[in-house]
Amino acid sequence: KATVSVLYCPLFSEVYLRAQLALLETTSKNRKMAPKKNAKPAAKKAEPKKAENKAKAPVAGDSKGVYVKNLNFSGISHDTIKAAFKPCGEVKNVVLRRRKYCIVYFKDAAGASKAKELNGKMLKGQKVTIEASKKKLAQDRSEYCTSVFVGNLPRMSHKQGKANLKKEFASCGAISKVRTYQSGHGFVYFKDNASAKKAVTNMDHKALSKPFPESRLVSVRYSIRTKEKDAAKEKVRKTRIAAAKKATKKN
Repeated sequence: KATVSVLYCPLFSEVYLRAQLALLETTSKNRKMAPKKNAKPAAKKAEPKKAENKAKAPVAGDSKGVYVKNLNFSGISHDTIKAAFKPCGEVKNVVLRRRKYCIVYFKDAAGASKAKELNGKMLKGQKVTIEASKKKLAQDRSEYCTSVFVGNLPRMSHKQGKANLKKEFASCGAISKVRTYQSGHGFVYFKDNASAKKAVTNMDHKALSKPFPESRLVSVRYSIRTKEKDAAKEKVRKTRIAAAKKATKKN
């Protein structure tokens, strides 16, 4: 490095000092501008990676099923839903949940594909949302269910409804429990699967005897309900009610 030793001496004139400083600055600039030996070429800027067009993994589900929302019309049931989607193809099964939505399973994927074309359109007086079902069709209920759903029942008191429903289905097998609802449906719990099968086979689309109207045909379908499941749900419900009451008292 070029260095300048400056001693405080009256013999050094101001002109001499300026000349030395100018020389130092010129030398420093020349060194910066001179090319470095064995200098590595500047690295090229990394080009942004092109997005790979990887196909997304398909969502697990059932290609033969469709999820239907906002299908809520008077007299809605498994049979009326089947009839509504019959133009799309043969309906294998219908899962209806609290009249808020349903899942319709067709015999083949072509039926489901045609049903999806109804998305956003009017069906039974309702503008429906229809998309591919993410839920696979469960095991055939006829193989394991021990209870049945009974729809299209007239309104009557719980006591009267339970007694008459039990009387109507007694010929199918031993009954362990009967539940009825004011919304026009009920559940009959049998002690075995064979009795439930007999109920669906013999009682579906049949008119019950008095006091049930002769002109009203009931809908009988397999149900996944069991006394054990009902008891577990009731326990959860009571626990929540107790917790809510406790929280209210604290406040």
